[in-house]
Amino acid sequence: MKNFAIIAAAGNGKRLCSYNSKMLVPILGKPLLSYTLDKFEESEKIDDIILVVRSQDLNEIEREIIKKNNYSKIKKIIMGGTTRQESVFNGLMAIKENDGIVCIHDGARPLLKKWMIEETIKMIDIFDGIILAVPAVDTIKKVILSEMVVDRTVDRNQFWIVQTPQAFRLGCIKEFYQRAMKENIQVTDDSAILEYYGGKVGILRGSEENIKVTTNVDLLLAETLITKYSCLK
Repeated sequence: MKNFAIIAAAGNGKRLCSYNSKMLVPILGKPLLSYTLDKFEESEKIDDIILVVRSQDLNEIEREIIKKNNYSKIKKIIMGGTTRQESVFNGLMAIKENDGIVCIHDGARPLLKKWMIEETIKMIDIFDGIILAVPAVDTIKKVILSEMVVDRTVDRNQFWIVQTPQAFRLGCIKEFYQRAMKENIQVTDDSAILEYYGGKVGILRGSEENIKVTTNVDLLLAETLITKYSCLK
């Protein structure tokens, strides 16, 4: 059985106002997506990588990232959909096998560590799916959105902030994704599909540094953290 990785890299990056593609945003002279792919290429637990991108980014990603780095594990490059859910679904359907494990990760999380990939895969022996998450540290309010008033303050100790990578039994997540698409179940997180259909999702504590680059502030933080780790080498 193989271990697959699906890298969801089809976001438009519209909140990074000065860039056409978030995946190609330079961080210290290197495209953001390259940092992410490096970790999966280096991981001994990953056999094949399925990269999901926007059609308008394909040629530049192939030229500036894939060919320049000679990634050997990227077996397929798939076009994304209009939502992240559709993009991951396209990636899953590109995998012909049903046995094995699939590790799904946001291309815009360039600061993941190899242990995050390997430990989530290892824990599939215990759960149907594994997610990385960190405890919420801020006070959390439940809000009545129609009135924009606070309903109540909730116990933040019960809430964790979800990250990727997330690992799943391949056949299970493919089946549930197919059902969700057919039944028009909309989610923003892969493990939510597993939860919806009764799967058991385990949590592995992640890292506050495993940020998703969404805004220019995130980009500055990513540059700072990558600079810090470069200096420690």
